[in-house]
This record gives sequence, structure tokens and C-alpha cells, in this order.
Amino acid sequence: MRYFTLVLIFVMSLLSQIGCAQTLSAKIDTLIEQQLPHATVGVLVQDARTGQVIYSKNATKLLSPASSMKLFTAAAALYQLNPNHRFSTDLSQKTPNFYITFSGAPDFTIDNLNDLLSNLTKYGVSQIQGDIVLDISRFKAPYYSGGVSYDDLGWYYSAPETAVILNENAVTYDVISAKKLGMPIQINPKTSENALTIINQVITVSKEQEKKHCALNIEIQAHNTLRLFGCLAKADKPTTLQLAVPDPIFLAKKLINESLKKNHIVLKGRIIIGRTPSDATSIASIQSSDLTQLITHMLQDSDNLYANSIARLLAYSITGDGSNKQGVFAIREILSRHTTLDMTQIEIADGMGTRYNLTTPQQIVTLLTDLYHDKTMQPIFLKALPQSGVSGSLKDRMKKTNLDKIVFAKTGTMHDISSLSGYLLNQNAKPLVFSIIINGVNTPVSTAKKLEEQLLEIINDETSKKYNYRLK
Repeated sequence: MRYFTLVLIFVMSLLSQIGCAQTLSAKIDTLIEQQLPHATVGVLVQDARTGQVIYSKNATKLLSPASSMKLFTAAAALYQLNPNHRFSTDLSQKTPNFYITFSGAPDFTIDNLNDLLSNLTKYGVSQIQGDIVLDISRFKAPYYSGGVSYDDLGWYYSAPETAVILNENAVTYDVISAKKLGMPIQINPKTSENALTIINQVITVSKEQEKKHCALNIEIQAHNTLRLFGCLAKADKPTTLQLAVPDPIFLAKKLINESLKKNHIVLKGRIIIGRTPSDATSIASIQSSDLTQLITHMLQDSDNLYANSIARLLAYSITGDGSNKQGVFAIREILSRHTTLDMTQIEIADGMGTRYNLTTPQQIVTLLTDLYHDKTMQPIFLKALPQSGVSGSLKDRMKKTNLDKIVFAKTGTMHDISSLSGYLLNQNAKPLVFSIIINGVNTPVSTAKKLEEQLLEIINDETSKKYNYRLK
């Protein structure tokens, strides 16, 4: 009788768990059908410790995850390089020339360049008989990833990936609408470097006219000149516009000339492109932030330039060729050695996550699970990822919900794509690892982001209930 009772309890418990699972799946399936019936939604949620599947839908379908691909770049960099690794920008001399060796440091600034050149005065230099040679050989052309769209060129998030990076190769402007429709907008730089020459042919229009009939367009011309034409909707307050510097090398030459004049140094030769001799004498160098800080910025702000610079650094470290193509090769090679990923289910095209990249929710969950179980990698990644309601691209999401502060995840966004991949760490439930990739969004992308959050809320509620029940 006792044996029969135990069997009965076991069977009822099993049926109860199956019923709960069906309820959870039904809730989520209904939600997806209501919110985005025409989109392709891929989801996988697992117990981070045991691998038990909590929910799965299209988990093995190849989809475009947008910036969630930065997870692969970050993991490869931390596996390959020391977390304390730094980019170095160097000033050296071999008579009669001086050399500036650029390394692609993504956080190198115009102020850093001026500080580096100030060492010439400290070194007692008042006249340079030879040339100033810029060594930009670390990164190879082309300086744009293949998946960058033509209409993205000129915008800050598509800045060129040269070894010369100054203020992220971008410039920020204040934009002020005209008081009357049909009149030109004002574009005022927020800094004094005059890195770009702007030809302003943009007029102020109504929101309805902008939506139906026109847009702001960018034409890239020679010598860092951008022609802006088209329209912008009238705004009550100034807005911000961030534009890319199309030729950072041209800008570097201009800034070096200005710095030499400021420091009263006469240059007899020219500023040219070349290679630094191996026997050049070092004068000074400027180190970037360490790799952990760079990766944290990349993931928190979803910074494309940081991602591609890190990918090219990986390429250089493995093949000696800092090109985008070799960066892809390096990421695949590193992750093949250090993770359990199935690389046949991942198409990597660049470090940042253009449309050319494809992967499955299952492979992202595999990567995140491997990182979770790595005692060295786990704390670095959890600290680097945006946290719901707290930091990065999740700072303003999931506040005042049961997901506040417990989601650590990388976002991905394009006009018809949204993704969210990371960890759900509720102290009242099992730790979960998840990946949600939504393609083919034909409504505002905010609808997809709302769905991501609703889906996680349902899962969090259900898993918390089960966990608390077992504790009792």
C-alpha cells in the first residue's frame, strides 16, 4: 500500500509538472501570436545549471540577431587575450623622421593625440628635418564591414574601422529647428575641433511631411565634407545629431599640423603614411583602457566601432593581418577551441552584428552557458552586460516590473529586428540563460521589445512559483 501511494504521488507530481509546462508554453505561444503573428520569433530558455529546457520555439532556426553578435566578439577576445590587455599608440624617432604608430585603440581621443605630440617639446624638439610618418598598417582596408548598408554611411554607428581612431571617429552636433516650416535647420558642433565640414541643405518640415515624403540624407564628399540634405521634423527643443568622420587619417594629419604650430615646432618635411622601423627609438606611448573595460563599454553601449576594432585586434594577434575577414576567421577559431558551439550553425560576418550575421537561439544559449560555467569568465560577463533598470541599453527597460535588476543581457536592434540574450537571475528561482531573436518585425520595433519583456515576465513568474513550491 505504501509503495502504491509513493507511485501515485510521483505520477501526480509528474503530471502536474507536465501540465505547468503546457500552461507556460501555451501562454507564451498565445502571446507571440497576439503581438507579432507575422514575425519569425526564435526563443530558447534553459536552466543555466542543468540545461533543462524551460521554453523553446524555433530554437534551431538561423536568424539575424543584430548586435547580440557582440557576445561572440567579447567571448573570443577574453578567451584569446589577457583581460588586462591594452592597445598602445606610440611616438618614436629614427633620424630624421618621427613616427606615430596607431593600433586601433577605440577609446583614443583627440586630447590623447595632443598629449602624445606634446612629448616632442619635452624631448627638446623645435624643428623636424624629416617627415612625420603615420603607421596605420595594423588594420587593413576596406574599413567598413561588408554588411554595412549604404544608407548607414555617414552616421556615427558606421564610423570607419581604421587604425586611426579619434573620438570614436564621430562628431556630435546640436540641431535646432527653424521657427517656420520650409526654412533651414541650424547645425552647431558641440566641440571646437572642426573635424567635419558640413554643407547644410536640410529644411524644417512637419512630422507628417517627414513621415510620408522626405528624410535626412548624407552625401560623403572629399576631405571629411558631408552634405546633409532633405528634411527633419520640427522639434520644440534642440536634438542631437552624431555623424561619422569618413576619413580619420585626413583628420589626424590636420590635427598634427595644428598641434605642431601650437607648440612652435617647425616641420620641414611632410606628414605621410609609412611603417615604423623596428629600431626606432621610443619617445612616448599612450595606453588604452584595459580589455575588460573596453568590452564592458562595447556591450553596455552596443558600440560598433569598439566591436570591430576588437575583432581586428584578434585578427592581428592570430594572423598578423588586421582585416575584417581575418577578424571573422579569428573569432571562429578561438570559439571553436574554447566553447562547445556548433560553428556550422553560426554565420559570422563581422564583430558588430550586421545583417550578414546569422545564428540560432540555441547557439547563443550554448555560448552563454559555457561562459556561465567558466569561473573566470562568468563574473566578467555578468558585470559587462547591461542590467535591467540599471545600466547600458537596459537602463530604461523593465523598471517597476518583476524583472527589474535581475536581467543581464545583450540587446540587438535594427528597424525590423530585435533580440535579447543573456541571463535571468532571480534569487527566488533557478538561474536561467535565454536567447530571444525576432526577425521580420513589420510594426514599430518597440513592439518586439515589449514582447521580449512580457515573455521573460511569464517565465520568471512560473519558475519562481515552482521554486518556492519545492522549498516548501
